[in-house]
Amino acid sequence: MRMARRRRRGRRQQFEQSVSLALGGRRVAEPVPLRPAWVLGGLGVAALLGLALWVALSPRFYVTGVQVVGANHISEAAVFAASGLAHLHILWVNAEEAEARLLAQLPSVERAEVSCHLPAACTIEVVERVPILTWDIGERLLWVDAAGGAFPADHPLEGRWLIGGPLPTDERGLVDREVLLGLAELTRLGVRPGRVVYRPGRGLVLDDPAGWRVILGQGAGMERRLQVYAAVRAHLLARGIHPRFVDVRFPEAPYYSEVNEW
Repeated sequence: MRMARRRRRGRRQQFEQSVSLALGGRRVAEPVPLRPAWVLGGLGVAALLGLALWVALSPRFYVTGVQVVGANHISEAAVFAASGLAHLHILWVNAEEAEARLLAQLPSVERAEVSCHLPAACTIEVVERVPILTWDIGERLLWVDAAGGAFPADHPLEGRWLIGGPLPTDERGLVDREVLLGLAELTRLGVRPGRVVYRPGRGLVLDDPAGWRVILGQGAGMERRLQVYAAVRAHLLARGIHPRFVDVRFPEAPYYSEVNEW
């Protein structure tokens, strides 16, 4: 019996060796059974990749409009454009950067707050500066705030200055600070706000009830100019002189002309 078993074992070893040689010395790998956890894990990864692609490519997650709160004199379109949020993916929205852009591009905005949430809904809340005067540039009216920001208007402000003429602005697009300073001083001195003309190179020009123009210039020093003008006016009326203009931009050397336009 032992001899028979040895013969069978020897034959089996010879058979296995011959099969191994026939396959190039490699054993055939047995198939690995799929485990449920692996299948579920693979499906989870595929689902996450699909979700990521959907969020990245779906138009629902791109900002195409905003809700604007607090804008009374600026259009919603102008606020949206200035924010830089148009067509931006919600995941790339930086509220602080959008707020900084709004303040930089809209001088009439004093404060701005941007808030966004999924899928792509954004709200912009702004606080506008209060307009202090109206500027008539010929084709349209503008309201101007204390910072020099100008924005479209549909009517003059009641009881405020109405300035006619070209709009003087600095490199930032703000109304010339010297002009606003001159108007503020006139108001403080009790000059009743009304219509006044701005002339480049001459500044603010008022109309005297006597029928001539008064060139006041701009910037600080309006009190001294008005004092000098009062003396000049009294002199002209006493002598029956009716000039075309009186220029008191330089109080130490006022002058008038009965012939020249300016």
